[in-house]
Amino acid sequence: MKTLLLLRHAQALPSSASVADFDRNLSPKGIDDAKKLGEVIKGQSITINLIKCSSAKRTQQTTEEFCNGFEQNIHTENSKSIYNATVGDLFKMIQDTDDKVDTLMIVGHNPTIYELVSKLAATGSNAVFDSLAHGYSPATLTVIETAADSWSEIDPDQCEAKAVYDPSDYNAPERPTRWM
Repeated sequence: MKTLLLLRHAQALPSSASVADFDRNLSPKGIDDAKKLGEVIKGQSITINLIKCSSAKRTQQTTEEFCNGFEQNIHTENSKSIYNATVGDLFKMIQDTDDKVDTLMIVGHNPTIYELVSKLAATGSNAVFDSLAHGYSPATLTVIETAADSWSEIDPDQCEAKAVYDPSDYNAPERPTRWM
């Protein structure tokens, strides 16, 4: 069985004329969300063998903040090709992963990450599908399991979305401001 974690980078600072999109930093909220998500996943006892991460600054920072709470060093490969990748490009990257890797995490960008999740979420609970129906906010992560023994054999129709971690669930304020 192979497990795939698909993460959209955390919230970035707005675009500006002085900073290229590729070089945008995370916002304070983005940093906080990435840290909290790392704590949540660590608490789930998920062992990540490899992270493939876009080389854009905001995805690099998301990965760094996410990994801060882990006791193990997680091998990370940075790839500029993830920045403008299509769903097909990412799926091919997944299929080309070494079979020694049991749990792979990809940190990328929307809309491609959300489209890939949609393609691979053939089955799952109503709660998972309800969560995915609301879009894919920054710092949202989906855990997908497949019965395939080899990454090259992954069949999108045989994948199951096991969980969705959205920052409105794992890092919501204790007291929503809209009620104040």
